[in-house]
Amino acid sequence: MVLEALVALIDERSPHPTIPDVAARAGLSVRTVYHHFGGIRELLVAAVALQSDRHRDLLFLIPPRGSADLRITALCRQRRLYFEEVSPVYRMALVRARGEPALHVLLADDRAALRAQLARTLAPELSARRTGQAELLDALAHATGWDAWQSLRDDGDRTAPSAERVMALTATSLLS
Repeated sequence: MVLEALVALIDERSPHPTIPDVAARAGLSVRTVYHHFGGIRELLVAAVALQSDRHRDLLFLIPPRGSADLRITALCRQRRLYFEEVSPVYRMALVRARGEPALHVLLADDRAALRAQLARTLAPELSARRTGQAELLDALAHATGWDAWQSLRDDGDRTAPSAERVMALTATSLLS
């Protein structure tokens, strides 16, 4: 209930939700929220975990067969859907909970899951390389990760479909 209230405030573009804002939205006392979460940093970390877990099913396995272009297109579509769901909470957490060890662990787990999906989806292309497989996977993970997505959407001012196309073009180019 508390996490749902925070996520709703963030999704509604509340610039800096506070514990009193979250408590009011959840219909709880401020003291109750502090008792369960300690503060806004801890609450934001829990919201990142909730959103990541809630939307992780968008990142289902893409079988490593068929054309690489189709698999990359499917992979980038999945990432678009996933990143669009988790980005508001990620952005807020990175601003307000920076340096929080638990946030670092959550984001590292998310990056590892995305990297593993890439490795499985593009296994034929990666194994066809005699050398540089690890570096290629690193480049693909970087080009299709949340940081790249955030840069395209926020800094590059791209729409979600445009950012998805750029991400797919970059991944395809890396495999060429």
